[in-house]
Amino acid sequence: MKFESLPNEILLDYFGYFNALDLFYAYDGLNYRLNKLIRISPLHLNFQYANKSKFGEFCRTMSLNEELRNQIYSLHLSNQEADFQIEAFLSFFSLNQFINLRSLSITEINSTDNTKIISMLSSISKLQTLSIISSDFPFNTINETLLI
Repeated sequence: MKFESLPNEILLDYFGYFNALDLFYAYDGLNYRLNKLIRISPLHLNFQYANKSKFGEFCRTMSLNEELRNQIYSLHLSNQEADFQIEAFLSFFSLNQFINLRSLSITEINSTDNTKIISMLSSISKLQTLSIISSDFPFNTINETLLI
């Protein structure tokens, strides 16, 4: 049996194991059916280890495609491997553009980006999980900001 002839349900389940970046680079553009399935699959986007060119290219793709942004269910941004990734992402998007975002993870955020993200949280109606990890400032600073 060929991969392309697998039922949609199996392919959608299979796609659920991929980071959205890897899924797009592996399967987008192969054929119409796979393109459509990718765009209806809940996407989990982890930029933590993405190189600068992949990051920029995928952000440009998402900026032109609202349907794609609507499928992002989880998002992980990080300044750990690539400085200013969070700032660059926020220059492309406001978090409220991701209407189905349920999980947001931020690693090594700086205070400026923290303030921007915290101000956007109330506009993300479906957000269920928030994870902020930073060695720059203590948890109680983040916690106090969230309480305000």
